[in-house]
Amino acid sequence: MVSYDDLFHLGIIVPDIQKGMQDLSSRFGVTWPRKPRTSQTLIRTKNGTSPITISGVYSTEGPPWFEVFEAVPGSLWSAQASNIHHMGFFVDSIDDEIERLVAEGNELEMEAVDENGNRISGCYLNTDLNIRLEIVDASIRESLIERIKNP
Repeated sequence: MVSYDDLFHLGIIVPDIQKGMQDLSSRFGVTWPRKPRTSQTLIRTKNGTSPITISGVYSTEGPPWFEVFEAVPGSLWSAQASNIHHMGFFVDSIDDEIERLVAEGNELEMEAVDENGNRISGCYLNTDLNIRLEIVDASIRESLIERIKNP
């Protein structure tokens, strides 16, 4: 089950990542351990599988960390009215949690997949309240937190 105790980050979409980082630093006093990382990954949505290039960075302070992404127009990462993109949670079983959340009426929006279509990390589900959840397998909790703290 998704539990508040497992909340580890808030995903925020900004039009310009450098300006967004500066604004969040000024407003909340957070710092950034490195420059944003740009990466390309395959994602699967209800429209199929496609590559996406995205730039993002985690704050030094946390948990919960700020995870800031530069908006990608026409994608799941396009700018939104609230700009709070998602809340990231660790779960014991991604498959079980997807099954539970979908049965409750949530939509599975995206899964990161490899070339063979196998899920390789977390996925997004959107709730009835339009609060997107990212669920990540708890088995990678320590390594992901270590990577966030020591990029």
